[in-house]
Amino acid sequence: MLASLVFSVPTAALIWLGVNKELAYWGGFLDSRYLLVTVVAFALAALLFPLLFPALLGAIWRAVLKVQQWWGW
Repeated sequence: MLASLVFSVPTAALIWLGVNKELAYWGGFLDSRYLLVTVVAFALAALLFPLLFPALLGAIWRAVLKVQQWWGW
């Protein structure tokens, strides 16, 4: 559980920062509540699905990389 939090918290922060970076071009912004909700959701997923969570986190990272290529970062 602790190891999953080590990886899930930076993942949540990078997703939040990436979305906010893209929204900044359109004049929008997500406040920090969304970051906290994402961290709590990742923590609950790690707690409820300890064997599935690494695969889930890997799928999230692959999706982030695809979106990153699509947005042209």
